[in-house]
Amino acid sequence: MALTVNTARFGDIQVEEDRIIGFEEPIFGFEKTKRFVILDHAENSPFKWLQSVDDPELAFVVTNPVFFGIEYEFELPDETVNTLGLSTAEDALVLTIVNIPQSDPAKMTANLLGPIVIHQGNRKAMQVVLNESRYNTKTRLIPDDAARQGGASAASEKGE
Repeated sequence: MALTVNTARFGDIQVEEDRIIGFEEPIFGFEKTKRFVILDHAENSPFKWLQSVDDPELAFVVTNPVFFGIEYEFELPDETVNTLGLSTAEDALVLTIVNIPQSDPAKMTANLLGPIVIHQGNRKAMQVVLNESRYNTKTRLIPDDAARQGGASAASEKGE
């Protein structure tokens, strides 16, 4: 069954109910909404939109940092695995929230310390804080040298 979702960026869109992602705990700082849908940004783009089903104004740009050459591996706490019902690593879709500065989009960063983990089967999700991690909340996706050359061949994990 299709649901009409009102969005500020895309207008009214039709979404099949089985595409709706339910957050077991809200995204940090956005406690009033727990239902989202993933929308494509553009064909073949590494970016997607995590659009709130309940708040037309709330949408996050998300990506998988692997698209930017970042080796991104971590172990989920047992509590998260159980809450989401994950059986294998392949069950999980991992996305990170991207911050794109209006003044200089090439300085975009991803929050690798707080990834979004989605069970691809049951559509349950959580934002996870990776305690005692080498990752941070502002990891550059395009290093300065690649941005100057106009490419995104590698990525920095320094979080500059």
